[in-house]
Amino acid sequence: MLNRLYQQAYEKLYFPVFEDVIKRRETCAFYRRSLESQWFPQPVLEAQRKEQLAVLLGHAYRYCPYYRDLLEDAGFSPQRGLDDTQFSRLPLLTKAVIRENFPRLVSSAHRGTLWAKATGGSTGDPLQFGITKLSYSWRMAMSKRGYSWAGARPGTKQAYIWGLPLDPVPPFKKLKEYMQRHLDRQLYFNCFDFSEEQMHSCLQQLNSYKPSVVIGYTNPLYHLALYIEQTGKVAFSPKGVISAAEPLQSFQRETLERVFGCKVFNTYGAREFMLIGAECERHEGLHLSAENLYVEVLKEDGTPAADGEMGRVVVTDLHNFGMPFIRYEIGDLVVACGHSCSCGRGLPLVSHVVGRSLDMIRLPNNKLVPGEFFPHMFKDYPEVSRFQVVQERLDHIVVKIVPLSELSQVRLQALEKQIRLAVGGSMRLDFSFCDSIPLNATGKHRVTISRIHGGAHD
Repeated sequence: MLNRLYQQAYEKLYFPVFEDVIKRRETCAFYRRSLESQWFPQPVLEAQRKEQLAVLLGHAYRYCPYYRDLLEDAGFSPQRGLDDTQFSRLPLLTKAVIRENFPRLVSSAHRGTLWAKATGGSTGDPLQFGITKLSYSWRMAMSKRGYSWAGARPGTKQAYIWGLPLDPVPPFKKLKEYMQRHLDRQLYFNCFDFSEEQMHSCLQQLNSYKPSVVIGYTNPLYHLALYIEQTGKVAFSPKGVISAAEPLQSFQRETLERVFGCKVFNTYGAREFMLIGAECERHEGLHLSAENLYVEVLKEDGTPAADGEMGRVVVTDLHNFGMPFIRYEIGDLVVACGHSCSCGRGLPLVSHVVGRSLDMIRLPNNKLVPGEFFPHMFKDYPEVSRFQVVQERLDHIVVKIVPLSELSQVRLQALEKQIRLAVGGSMRLDFSFCDSIPLNATGKHRVTISRIHGGAHD
């Protein structure tokens, strides 16, 4: 009863006062609007997207030298604009292009008001960029709406298994963060330092705090669930578990749902845009944040992927006027979805996230093996605590293994046989046993890494 009263007071009183009055942001207004617009029919959302895209292109043409040149070459004028066919022919924006043209991408109308941001560099190539307060408000609104589908409405008790800085925090900032999280009712655990001892402490605090929703990086969540299954017991009943930051495999979903006794809601996001897509209560795919982002799923030849086809993710941020991201290739692969969700929301769907294009293993015959193949295979090897597949050359793969118990020669041969079924007999295959596999710069564990040219689009 008290939990519900606090949540309602938070969402109706504190949330708007904090965002509207104290921070002077439009997050609350956009969040409330999005709770209504999610039910708009797709044609209405599509018309709104085209209208907002026209505004963005007009702004980029007027204030960003890079886009002025690009749009003029495409036949754009403020009076005519671009139709969808012309827009689809615009060159893709990549990290390399951004680095080479950074000053020319920044809007002259927003130079003094840009908020500096950066990607975490999970692929080894961090990116500096800028956003506006308006864009930030839209991003937060989309995240709050997407999380609300799992039961994490503003003001509900939430626990985060998240990546936090390991550096010491100044006392005043630490106190400020504590007070803010206390009001927001958010409990954080740092998955960058997630030892068995830390997981034990995490479980004890979760059982005491009893959050409504548990939110976290996919792999740390999964390993926490395995730890709980082996050593402890969940003494609370969350409404949902939200997996984020890393692709969610079906066996991980099954384990999380079994251990926590609730449904898992998968999400897909990126530092450049925050929440791109999220599952609703029907779990029929990930609803895209269509009011804020225009997402294209493209095949290798640049044409749209059909229902069930895998394609590259290309995103246009409809509200970042400070440094427009127009047709930005994020480096991820998803499976396109051509149908609507039975929930009735008009928001478009993608079926599921495959992973980064950098996670694909490319064979000498140019065939691609998706990174998700390996987690599905290794789930049948309980002797393996952690693994990583590294493609050093087109014809050479190294499989790093952190053993949990002894992996017999028979089992190792069976493992090699399964891998060979996917990569072929001509591939050089080496096994490397190690004590640990370091996380990447953003605290995530990448199960596959391709070091060959063409492993990703940059």
